[in-house]
This record gives sequence, C-alpha cells and structure tokens, in this order.
Amino acid sequence: MSSESYSQKITGVLIILLIMTSVNVVAQPGLTIYADAAKNSVSDGLFIRSAFLGYYKSGNYQLKAGIQTNLVNGNNITLSGYRVDGSREFKIKTTLLGIHGFFLWTSATRILQQTNYGCAFTMNLSHFEMLIGTNFRTYSFKRNALKDYGIGNDETKIHENLNLMYSFGYNLKPSDNRWNAGITLTNIDYFMINQETNPYINLKGYYKLSNAVRMFAEGWYKNAGVTNISSNYFGFVIRGGVQWNFN
Repeated sequence: MSSESYSQKITGVLIILLIMTSVNVVAQPGLTIYADAAKNSVSDGLFIRSAFLGYYKSGNYQLKAGIQTNLVNGNNITLSGYRVDGSREFKIKTTLLGIHGFFLWTSATRILQQTNYGCAFTMNLSHFEMLIGTNFRTYSFKRNALKDYGIGNDETKIHENLNLMYSFGYNLKPSDNRWNAGITLTNIDYFMINQETNPYINLKGYYKLSNAVRMFAEGWYKNAGVTNISSNYFGFVIRGGVQWNFN
C-alpha cells in the first residue's frame, strides 16, 4: 500500500477521534490508550504495538473509532489496523443488551491485508459478559504486491462469509466496582478476529483511580486448534492501558 493511502487512512481516523473527544455538549466522550507486548509462532521474536480508541456516547448510542500502530515489528509497517464501531444499548430489567455494527481493516505484512465488517449482539449481567456475532472477511493483496508480482485483478481477493464471533467472560465483581478481575474465552479483540477454532484465554483486571480514569492490564494466551482433537501453543499478548472519560 502506498504512503499516500496510509496517510489518508490515518488522517481520516484521527479526524474522527478528534471530533469524538472534543464533543462535550451533546455526548460523553472518552479515550482508551494501550500498548501490547506479544509473541507468537509466526512472529520474528517479540513485537510491540500501541492503540488509540476514541468514543462518544449520546443516550443509548455510541460511536467508536481507533487505530493500531506498530512500535517494534519485523515487517516495518507503522499502521497495522483501524476500525469504526457503532452500537445501541438497551435494558431489560437489570440486563444490559447491545447491538453493534463495525468495520475493521488490518495488515500484518506489506503484501497482504484484510477487511472485516459485521454485527454482534452483547449481553452484560452483574458478573457475566457475552458476545455473539458474525463477520464477513476479505483477504486481498496490496497494490505494491499486485505490481511487484504481476498478479491479475481476478486473483486478488478471497472472501469468507458468516464467520462466527464469540466472547464469554466472568468477572469477580460487578462492573461498577472500583476494581475488578476476570477471565474471558474469545476469538475477537479490538483489531483481531480469529477463526472459530483458535480462541484466546484472556485474564484481565482494572482499577479506577477516579470516576474519570481507569487503569487496566490483560494477559492473553492463544492455542491453535483448541476445539480440534489436538491443540498447540500459538502465542501470548501482555497489555496495559488507561481509559479516560472526559465528562
């Protein structure tokens, strides 16, 4: 992908982030920043990345947008992902429900990229969290790969329809507690959607410094083919970050 295309993507998402974090009259804005240290079976050693996610909430509606950047990576790619997510929440008695729609672009190499779009249904109880959804994925070659390798236009994309997304989590404390810890089994993250047979186990915790600031830490462990007859270690992610609510 050309440097001009990267600049356009970064500029577009940053504009959305600036708008979302500067609106105070009609919405409740916020910002999440985190960094990952990760390693897996196909990476060239340890890699480090960061992410910036802005959001604003107006009533029961919420809009999120964010970018993921590589700090240390053998592929020399700066922008590795961006996403936009819109949702609506509603309550049935004490159960918080949500409907989400999203678009996600990610790139791990200078040759290939993928786009995902889809929808999900979420449910949050006092201690339990659940997400069930589906997505449509497209793998494609980047423009420079088409040129360098002489790939024809009819051989540039592979589509996957109606992939399953899931997340099942349990927290020790209710979600409004000052601190919390929990465990989640899932095949999705902010900038990642795995195949159904390759879930992550996520150990997580947070502590609220104030009503506006929350620090969090997570440890992700991934097996390959865990739902098959045999499974093998694939990788891990260590994450730390801060979330601000500006109102």
